[in-house]
Formats: sequence, C-alpha cells, structure tokens
Amino acid sequence: MGTATSASFRSLGSAALLTLAIVLAVQAPRTGVEAAQSGDGPLDCLALAAFWEAGGEGRDGMAAVAWVVLNRRAHADFPSTICGVVHQGGEEPGCQFRFWCDGKSDEPRDADLWALAREVAAQVLEGLTDDPTGGALFFHAAALETAPWRVPRERTVQIGRHVYYR
Repeated sequence: MGTATSASFRSLGSAALLTLAIVLAVQAPRTGVEAAQSGDGPLDCLALAAFWEAGGEGRDGMAAVAWVVLNRRAHADFPSTICGVVHQGGEEPGCQFRFWCDGKSDEPRDADLWALAREVAAQVLEGLTDDPTGGALFFHAAALETAPWRVPRERTVQIGRHVYYR
C-alpha cells in the first residue's frame, strides 16, 4: 500500500473505517463453501440467520429476524455477541435457530439472496433501520396455531410468515 493511501486511511475515523469495511463486504458477496467457512464474524452470523430464517420473505422479513438477534444480544438472558446468539444451544436440537442445528449445510446457495441478506445485516448493524419487531426476542412461523413455548409472551407484530414476541 502506498504512502498516500496509508495516509488516507489514517485520516478516516473508526466509524468511517467500519462503514467502509461493511460496504466492501456487502459488495463482494461470497457464495458456496467460502461463505459458509467465513461465517464466524458478526456480519456473516447475522446474515446467515436472516438468510435461513426469513430469506423467502425479502428485505422486511430478514431485517425482522436480524433485529431479534440484536435484541437478544442486548438482553441479559442471551449471549452478548451476535454469533453467540445465533449459535446458542450448539448444533443439537434445542438450539435457538433451526438452521444452525438441523444437520443440513448452512452454505447459502442463492447468490442474489445471500447478497441481500448481507446487505440487510450490514444496514441493521449500522443502525440504518428501525426495529420493526417492537423489541421482539422470539418469533415463530405464523402457520403454527399456538406458540411453541410454555411461557406467556407478549405478541408484538406479524411480519411476513413470522409472528414476533417479547
């Protein structure tokens, strides 16, 4: 890297560098094995959750799932990192997000949808979207007649094919 380029990066603040890193990551979506292997960072963990839990619901559904992850990260009853929230419960049934423990590959197969999931995750991480779930910590498929848990929870909203609760 040349001296002029190094000086240019030094003059940027940390927020600007973070924004640049996220933009570059979103503009260069990975597919296949490369994407699955790189899923250790917060952006990839959040994008994988949005992709697998609500990929068929477009931007709004993916943003809602991403916000549930962020809401959990901020709550004392859940892990304090994005990947910790997504991976909570390990890779056995009883985990928090079905895609993580269903025994199937988590490798995104649709490059366009994966790019959208990464874009949505980046926007949520940057605080560029409001929480459409009203602070939800849980969600389930709207097709279920009853919620899949025993503890009563406050329903906040239905977005796409999911119902959200706190």
